[in-house]
Amino acid sequence: MQPTLQALLSLQQIDRKLYSVESELERLPIELQGREEELARLTEQSTQLKAQAELLRREAKEIEDYTVGMRQRQRKLETESNKQKIDAAMLASYEHEIRTLKRGISDAEDEALRKLSAAEAVMDEAGALVGKHGKEFEVFEVFRANVEKELAEAEGRRAELAKQRDSASSDGVPADAFDLYTKLLKSREGEALSELADGHCQSCFVQIPRNLGVRLAKGDLVQCPSCTRILYAI
Repeated sequence: MQPTLQALLSLQQIDRKLYSVESELERLPIELQGREEELARLTEQSTQLKAQAELLRREAKEIEDYTVGMRQRQRKLETESNKQKIDAAMLASYEHEIRTLKRGISDAEDEALRKLSAAEAVMDEAGALVGKHGKEFEVFEVFRANVEKELAEAEGRRAELAKQRDSASSDGVPADAFDLYTKLLKSREGEALSELADGHCQSCFVQIPRNLGVRLAKGDLVQCPSCTRILYAI
């Protein structure tokens, strides 16, 4: 194998590990953020449910306050209807209004009870979310500690690999070949080289034209016509 390819292959072995480490450094914070957002979502949901329950309680209280006024009116009418000096038409009017008030009070009390029952159910749901949040938070704290540890270890590996790369990249690789390699490294997710075996690129498995195989055997820098990776043969 020609020296340039040999040097690039050595560099690729380092960059493959470096790419893996950098992917991990990118992935872990995203996972951590996702879990933080889930915790925030649970908090927001429980807050909204508590606000909904409070609104239902206020509405029930307003209904109860309204029924107080209706009961006062009912008692007043009952007092008036019991007076001796009252004509039949007025008495009938009082009795009709008293019946209407009683129905209104009964309906209002039922509505207030429904709202209080709904508020209790909503609070139960909010309580369940708070409990879930507590458990998820405990898991999150463990996960965050592990992420911080893994990030620190990954940073250490990246620093060591970066030193190795600096040494390898300056060892016998022409500038144009190194520039091509660097571009492919970014576009091909850390795999700039591919082995040519049995006439096929081992990355995309496309059959390579014979003339390219001949050029590779002569020592030329050859790219796969399909995936564009730099080919090498062992």
